Amino acid sequence: MTTFSIIAIPFFIAAVVMLILAATQKKLVYLTLGVSFMVLSVANAVLGIAT
Repeated sequence: MTTFSIIAIPFFIAAVVMLILAATQKKLVYLTLGVSFMVLSVANAVLGIAT
């Protein structure tokens, strides 16, 4: 596993937690953070696969 793949795992977990908080508490801040962490995790996973 590359460093990018290892970094993608906590970002994905943080994204899922933020999206769950957004669904339960109906706060836009959690949705924004969840989406941004999800994009970061996907980008890091793609970079991890490519290298």
